[in-house]
Amino acid sequence: MGAGITSGECSEQDAVNISQEAVSSWLHTALDVSILTIVEPIIWCLGFITNLTFLFVIVRVRKLRSDTNIYLAHLSLADLLYLCLGSIYDIRRYTASVVAFHEFANSAQCVIFFTVINTGYFASIAFVTMVSFERFLALCHPMKHLKIRGRIRRTHRMIAICWLVGLLFSTSTVPRVFVLNVLCLQWPDVDAFVDYPSSYAYCGPVSPWVDYFIPPLLNVPWIMPMVANVFAYVRILQMLNKRTSNQNITVNTDHDATHIRNHVGKMLVANGTVFFLCQVPYRIFSLSGWICLLAQIPDPFRAALGSGTIWISVVPQNINAMINPLIYSAVNPEYRSEFKVAFKCKGQARRQNTSVSVVRGPEQNKTTALATDEDIETRL
Repeated sequence: MGAGITSGECSEQDAVNISQEAVSSWLHTALDVSILTIVEPIIWCLGFITNLTFLFVIVRVRKLRSDTNIYLAHLSLADLLYLCLGSIYDIRRYTASVVAFHEFANSAQCVIFFTVINTGYFASIAFVTMVSFERFLALCHPMKHLKIRGRIRRTHRMIAICWLVGLLFSTSTVPRVFVLNVLCLQWPDVDAFVDYPSSYAYCGPVSPWVDYFIPPLLNVPWIMPMVANVFAYVRILQMLNKRTSNQNITVNTDHDATHIRNHVGKMLVANGTVFFLCQVPYRIFSLSGWICLLAQIPDPFRAALGSGTIWISVVPQNINAMINPLIYSAVNPEYRSEFKVAFKCKGQARRQNTSVSVVRGPEQNKTTALATDEDIETRL
């Protein structure tokens, strides 16, 4: 009956007899097929394009290589790692078997895959928090920020710490997926199921008690940065509003600086909103499942939505990994201008810069030059 492990190789506790009424619960639903064949490939392609484009612009335009943009570049790398591996994983499972969520062939694949993808996930949270921290220092504690700004060794050290934190948290969750469990499937004795796979494999915990401790460990690295980000965003927006109010009283108002502050505020609100909206569904379902496991009661979300809970969690997280570069570039007109410069020929860009330098004086160039994140922070 299909490929895989035969029923003779399975113990009685590992064999599952599937009735005709229960067949549909083991197969891909119409929602699974739609998301795996349409939605995920589209998000994957868009995320690949947006993140690579952002990285290309950072590499091509030297003036954008500020500390904040370096953090954003590594955020794009972490998002690419998470998005590409996650999409490949989901699509591969769909094409490999008609059984829904059939996974790997051995335990080593379970450990390696989930360690790498979760490293990208936790590292992205760390980089988002670092960006918020840099802006918080620049606006709320400018003197401290000036002392540490532009120190390449410090920036590289913080980047290494963010990746290391991602790896450590990822490694700590490995016991939850350390063992490959194989079930032997006994399909109904009907010709329609002759070619169906005879085994089902999934990555499971080393011991049942692991499921009681890992979910909180997965949520703590998100809840703490969430609180820190909310605090940073509130303080930054308060400072922006305070400085805007003071500037309205002053006769000589810096119109350009006001616009830059507005862009920074919009970028913060957009980034925070998207970050929380995209991550919250998974956290709600994860905590709900953990509480129901402790209470030994059915999970109401799983009972009401079925496999839909997985997609409500996964799709927003993939969108978040895809849309981050758009938030930082689309909301800020300076980034859009640098995109145009980055995709021009080197000779053309060099001639344009030369002609601008000849026409304008040093002070005019300084006033009208496109501001990077560090320029914005200095002027604020």
